[in-house]
Amino acid sequence: MIVNNMEDIQIDRKKIEQWISEGYDVIQDGKLLKVNGNLQEFLAQFADEEESKTYLLQELITWPEEELKKL
Repeated sequence: MIVNNMEDIQIDRKKIEQWISEGYDVIQDGKLLKVNGNLQEFLAQFADEEESKTYLLQELITWPEEELKKL
């Protein structure tokens, strides 16, 4: 389920926590997604893509703020 485009949004831990609390699981190509079904299976389909722009929110929340700003 694609919900919105994230152009011009500054990503930080507080924003990621908000998205997780709203039920989002992933940022993919600048869009927030709620994954229906198995999250690991969903992510596995992008594992071989060298330039995959798919990020698990639970993982992003552990990134340093400097790295989040680069997204």
